Amino acid sequence: MMRWKTVLFNIAFALNCLLFFLILLEQQLQVPLWLQVAGRMHPLVLHFPIVLLVLTIFWELLPHSEQTGAAAKTYIGDVLLLSTSLSAAITSLLGLFLSREEGYAPDVLLWHKWGGVALSLLTLVWYMLRRQVRQAKPLLVVITGAGLVAILVTGHQGANITHGDNFLLAPMMAGTGQPAILLDDAVVFTHMVQPILETKCTGCHNEQKAKGNLVMTTQAALLKGGKTGPLWDRNEQDFGLMFRRVHLPLENKKHMPPKGKPQLTDEELAIIYHWVKRGADFSAKVADLPATDTLRILAGFLFQTIETDQYSFAAADETKIKSLNTSYRVISPLAAASPALGVEFFSAANFNAKHLKELLPIKEQVVSLNLSKMPITDADLKLVGQFKNLRKLNLSFTPISGAGLGALKDLTQLKQLSLSGTQVEWNEVAPLAALPKLSRLFLWNTPIGSAGIQQAAARYPQLKMEGGYTGDTVVLKLNPPLLQNEAQIISEPVPLQLKHYIKGTTIRYTTDGSIPDSLHAPIFTSGAMINQSMTIKAKAFKQGWISSDVVERSFYKAGYKPDSVLLVHPPNEQYKGDGGRTLFDAQKGDQNFRSGKWLGFKEQPLTAQLLFKQPVTLSSVAVSTLVDIGSYIMPPQQLEVWGGNHPSKLRLLGRLRPQQPLKDTSGYMQGYEVLFDATPVSVIKLVAVPVGKLPAWHRGKGDKGWVFVDEVFLNR
Repeated sequence: MMRWKTVLFNIAFALNCLLFFLILLEQQLQVPLWLQVAGRMHPLVLHFPIVLLVLTIFWELLPHSEQTGAAAKTYIGDVLLLSTSLSAAITSLLGLFLSREEGYAPDVLLWHKWGGVALSLLTLVWYMLRRQVRQAKPLLVVITGAGLVAILVTGHQGANITHGDNFLLAPMMAGTGQPAILLDDAVVFTHMVQPILETKCTGCHNEQKAKGNLVMTTQAALLKGGKTGPLWDRNEQDFGLMFRRVHLPLENKKHMPPKGKPQLTDEELAIIYHWVKRGADFSAKVADLPATDTLRILAGFLFQTIETDQYSFAAADETKIKSLNTSYRVISPLAAASPALGVEFFSAANFNAKHLKELLPIKEQVVSLNLSKMPITDADLKLVGQFKNLRKLNLSFTPISGAGLGALKDLTQLKQLSLSGTQVEWNEVAPLAALPKLSRLFLWNTPIGSAGIQQAAARYPQLKMEGGYTGDTVVLKLNPPLLQNEAQIISEPVPLQLKHYIKGTTIRYTTDGSIPDSLHAPIFTSGAMINQSMTIKAKAFKQGWISSDVVERSFYKAGYKPDSVLLVHPPNEQYKGDGGRTLFDAQKGDQNFRSGKWLGFKEQPLTAQLLFKQPVTLSSVAVSTLVDIGSYIMPPQQLEVWGGNHPSKLRLLGRLRPQQPLKDTSGYMQGYEVLFDATPVSVIKLVAVPVGKLPAWHRGKGDKGWVFVDEVFLNR
């Protein structure tokens, strides 16, 4: 056995000599391919010396007084210590080979590399002097302590290289001192895109470990790209390298993130894709995006608003709130189950400062206060200043002069302040710009003027200052007409209700899915009716104006309801709604496909058998669907309607192949109707086939698409 230990010691000694020699000549070291393969085993074998060293330290410090026990302890200690020395030398050599690959910054590797060498040499010397060390207890404590420190420092530095800076303490420091971001304050890149990159990308693409010479931790580095060029190119059909890599099959070695690492979710891909599509703006705010923009919709699931924020104060007494509600003052919760209250005042003729004072018993809960057009004075602002939890304050078109605005300086939670239509001057408003959470200031139609607002905005870039529209001699665009029909499911003919607030505007509409034009589309009149399943598209026109965008809504005629519904294939577990009942519950979904009102299918088609106890005669089956291209939700590739008197004896009644989108657009709801000759049936089988392969222009080209359905309508 002694000979065996001698052989292992000689091997460990030789490996340490080789390690020391190679590290001194590291700059001239050229690693052949077969050694690169060995080097990549470093993450696999590094756990052995860690565990063995911890066991060795524990064993050496373990007291034992019996002679027979001491001999056994010495033998086991020798084996553990020799094994530690040998495994540490092997691990350090493999790490040295791995460090010669591209993507590792030499200065960052310094502490990890020399820590490994020191640990290997320490364990070798410790083994050589083991008898002397065991006899001198203080020396044993010192050398075991040095070994423990070495393994901690070296391991910590290695974790930083692999997983990013401060990986060990990150859970304790995450979020420290960082307040929750509300939607109104969120920046698209900083609060939506960057967290995804930090979680899924920067582990391999940081200053310490820049695979492919690509760093993704700063804006400049993202724009620079890596050794193969820029990360994205909006002029390319697939938006460039980054999107090609993330959409490669998982088994492909160039797929990113690599197999075994946390993969990007559909939502995360959609966020990055739409951010790049909009121009990869690093400073754009979520609140400035159109309400229908996909990024804005996705942000609605990530951030809370002032209304839905989490508040620590207790709710006010409901009886008290009820007693404070009057015909001219309405107090209501901002969101369900929220203690935060909003207060609205009406009728300036009946307003009195005492009505504001009456709210002081609930001042802690009042988060939103609307005093627009009320005859409030500068003196009354002292009362307003007592509502310390205010997030929104609307003082627009009030007679305040600005002299009393100093009373608001303690509203440290204030985020939005409207002073539009007042006589305030900037020198009176400026002290409020220092409020720590103020992010939006409305100043249009004030003596400050557009030039003053621009100067203030340059001085306070963290503030979004709204100055109103200032364009001259510009041809304006009409806003879309209002489609006032609320119910999308009708049981009998109802009047079509379209309206526009600009006099002299002509509204034209279509029911065949085409875009209304100014010449051929029917002009809306009060006699227009909705009497069947149809999609209304309407547009406003006026001489001297740019025509409006199209407003669109699908209407469905409620018809027969089956006695039972059988789904041949279950929907996706995340989007299963209420099973087959979802298709006939008269509950229309919206563009939120996570609302529980949709059935989602991807791997299998939607195949629903609709059974009737008594035969019915049908000539139409309409299907309400959702299209959200960025989330891979497409129109059905094919719709089929089969019918008959028995499930085993069905014939094809009608088939429809919906037109597929040719480019990415915002999400929308779309109805499709399959028409056929009137047929008496006891069984209907509806099949909605999802897109098998997304088109080449789609960022997920080649992947399977989704089909989402919320309602089915059966009519004669």
